[in-house]
Amino acid sequence: MEYKLGKYQNLNQETRWATMEEIERSSTHINLYNDKYPGAGIPIISDGHEAYVDSKDTHTLIFGATGSKKTRLFCMPTINFFIKAGESFVATDPKGELYDRTAGLAKANGYKTVVINFREIGKGDMWNPLSIPYELYNSGKKDEAVALLNDFVRMIASPQLESTNDAFWPEMASSLALANLLLLMEAATPEEANVASLATLCTNASSKRLSDLCKNMRTDTIAGVNYKSVFTSPERTLQSILAVLFGMVRIFITQRNLNNMLSGSTIDISRFGREKTAVYLIIPDEKSTYHFLVTTFIKQAYEMLISEAQKEKNRMLPVRVNFVLDEFCNLPKIPDMPSMISAARSRNMRYFLVAQSLHQLKGRYGEDADTIKGNCENWVFLTSKELDLLNEISDLCGSYHTANGTERKLISVSELQRLDKEKGEALIMHARQYPIITEVADIDSYSMFKGYPAAPLCEYEMPEAKVFDLEIFYKEVISEIRPLPFS
Repeated sequence: MEYKLGKYQNLNQETRWATMEEIERSSTHINLYNDKYPGAGIPIISDGHEAYVDSKDTHTLIFGATGSKKTRLFCMPTINFFIKAGESFVATDPKGELYDRTAGLAKANGYKTVVINFREIGKGDMWNPLSIPYELYNSGKKDEAVALLNDFVRMIASPQLESTNDAFWPEMASSLALANLLLLMEAATPEEANVASLATLCTNASSKRLSDLCKNMRTDTIAGVNYKSVFTSPERTLQSILAVLFGMVRIFITQRNLNNMLSGSTIDISRFGREKTAVYLIIPDEKSTYHFLVTTFIKQAYEMLISEAQKEKNRMLPVRVNFVLDEFCNLPKIPDMPSMISAARSRNMRYFLVAQSLHQLKGRYGEDADTIKGNCENWVFLTSKELDLLNEISDLCGSYHTANGTERKLISVSELQRLDKEKGEALIMHARQYPIITEVADIDSYSMFKGYPAAPLCEYEMPEAKVFDLEIFYKEVISEIRPLPFS
């Protein structure tokens, strides 16, 4: 491969541009026409015929403003590389483009394909976010189940927490939501443990029965103390808590198709790290209604995969799982993301985080943004007008002394803004190597990935969600037909 960017090779000083030899040593060379690839990762250099990719266990952060071709230059090619290397992936797909451009190749290579489709509900797979906590809880792993339930509550509460300066009301509503979920874990059947049942328990009509039941619950249990802290509140306070709680679960009350889609599971998350699996999380990019469910799926998948990795002697998944999170900062904050990204590498998982700006990343993750950045050894920059990001990248690339003794940035803020979009130019800080300005091929330049159309997503018959009947349960408890949980 001819290395076209000779003007960027210079200077025997503290900083300089990486040489072609250094890129070859630090990356994996792929002949893109081969049937199987020796590794996969972001392209460091690619002309559509051969590529040098980072196949190591490094996380990647990609910065690029809207329209900078982040998806076409990096996300789509990288996913195709995963497929040819036999690695699993979980990808957020805001427009459904990733599915359209890569799912056909995945199927041709023997992949199990999973589609969680929030754009066209009723097409794709079903996923019950409460099924795994229910299985864990009722198999004796209650602490793990409660952790997942806490994550779910934090996700449904995130819009209220982000839109108020008084966290008391969403926090109290969250306490009641968690108590209701724990009641489902104890009293519901597996088919009844779903978000439709949760929504029913969170209505004002259910509050009287729950208040009566909680009077005999122990206060040394999570559910008991949460119920009593809410139902012993003054009436006006209680009504305000219930109103906030209703707002948190309203989507499950008003959208019947969504309830049905989330009432059962046609997928097995634990298999993602054991067999080749392509997971597409298709979400509308024009609204954020379902974003909290995507975040819940990502967190739940991570927790399950960590658990599966612990079963192996080397504590690593047999099949690498890559999380390609396009529009990463438009999703609600993923709980414990700094810990997740730190622990993932040793379990054979990688993250590819795509953000529009540094401001967006800090706005979503606050101080944790620095930890996330620090754990991403690969930084890719395409374009931005954000001065903080431009200055940080310019500073990280370093400075050198010119022949007349003056100090100059290796690349200035002005030069960063002039990377050629049509040529696919990008600045990459790759692991511990010197930075490079490279050219990466557009997805249309990869002829070997063409001719694999994705199968159309057909509508499927969704069963009606089976809802836990609180009234029947209440009557059975007072008749001593069933025991009262947490009593």
